[in-house]
Amino acid sequence: MALQGNIPVIPTPFVNGNIDYISFDRLIQKTVDYLEGYVVCGSTGEAPALTAKERIEIVRYFSANIPAGKEIVVGLGHTCLEEAVEIGLAASESGVKAALVPSPYYFPNSLSMVVDYVGKLAERTGLDIVFYDNPVTTSTRFTTNDLIQLSEAVPQVKAIKMTDHSFEKIRQLKTRTALTVFGGDDIICYRAFVAGVDGNMIIAPIIFPEAFRTCWELHREGKFEESFDIYSRKLLPFISMFGPGDEIPTTKALFKHLGIFASDEVRSPLLPSDNLRVREVLTGYRQAEKAGAI
Repeated sequence: MALQGNIPVIPTPFVNGNIDYISFDRLIQKTVDYLEGYVVCGSTGEAPALTAKERIEIVRYFSANIPAGKEIVVGLGHTCLEEAVEIGLAASESGVKAALVPSPYYFPNSLSMVVDYVGKLAERTGLDIVFYDNPVTTSTRFTTNDLIQLSEAVPQVKAIKMTDHSFEKIRQLKTRTALTVFGGDDIICYRAFVAGVDGNMIIAPIIFPEAFRTCWELHREGKFEESFDIYSRKLLPFISMFGPGDEIPTTKALFKHLGIFASDEVRSPLLPSDNLRVREVLTGYRQAEKAGAI
């Protein structure tokens, strides 16, 4: 799998309940030069609140509107295999090569259940799989050995997005396998750098695209002190006020404030951020701005 680097998860903008493609355009224009690609229709994109038709339309739009050489990863989190296959096939037809797939939520998953589900999805769509290890939202925990067994049983699993805060799992996966590993949580992203991730599927790279890329590249070059200086001065003030838990409405509120999104709308069951949370997030953003992150 060629995927690596910063491929952030992006929220889906709405205006009056409809997908706002003009806001997508502004986000792409602001960030695309500093990224390797985008994850669309993931949990941050409110995929559970989107119809299958909307998810297909978003994937097709990104496929047609981002420059050549940039990757698109389609989120295929679902409890319905048939709809996930439908979305995945449409993505594949649009030139997408990889899907981000968590364990089906709600169900009391076992490893054999996940192997069966992910295997069928991979086989029927032809997509490479970035498996999303997210124990909080899926109520499913995997050991390093479980993830290795999954990748051996389903060879299309080429990468792991790690939201589990077990840095030892990252280190073991990098030592024992050829899997690509992505950091998956903004609040602990620098520790994931240190643990050895190959890239990041988080939100911060679309908030501070240039500063985040510089921080990441310096770390990859072994310039740890310079990298951590940028992180601690320019990125951490915002990250510490940003999450975890309400990243979708707070990101939308910030993007509305910055004029990137026309609206901070979310879809039920989510609710917009209240004034206190917006003030907190803007405080972190302004501090990062003072430090030169923007």
